[in-house]
Amino acid sequence: MDTAQDKSTDDKPAPERRILKNRDEVREYLAELAESATREIMIFAPRLDGDLFNSARFARALASFAARHRHNHARIVVEDTEQALRDNDRVVELCRRLSDFIHLHQVGEEHLGIREMFVVVDHRGYLRQQDLEKPDTIAHPRDTREAVLLVRRFNELWDRSEAIASLRTSGL
Repeated sequence: MDTAQDKSTDDKPAPERRILKNRDEVREYLAELAESATREIMIFAPRLDGDLFNSARFARALASFAARHRHNHARIVVEDTEQALRDNDRVVELCRRLSDFIHLHQVGEEHLGIREMFVVVDHRGYLRQQDLEKPDTIAHPRDTREAVLLVRRFNELWDRSEAIASLRTSGL
């Protein structure tokens, strides 16, 4: 019995780190990460690029993730809030409708000017663009070590960030 069990795990290739070279690959990988999330999504993007984050597939994955379990949370930190609100209507609407599960914050003053973007899912999978001016993006579906380092960094950013007041709707 043990031999059959060992054989089945040997048949599966280990997921590997990938270098994504174009925006279409990044958009698809972001959606795949969101679709695979089971408890937490963390996004840090100085500029929340609408071409990447405002796709129908990503929005569906984010909404499905939030609806799946009451303890699921997505946290997003951006620097340019005006741009994020203007160019990401799907994400903004989800933040308003599912405000207990999806949170959008503005980065704290001491973290202004960071030139990288990263997404971490469930402390295991990640996508990281080290320099927003360069197209190369590193992605890995299961690299806990690197993901945990990014989670620590994200938590520092989150702890000093502020909720975006204009997301709150006043219902009378």
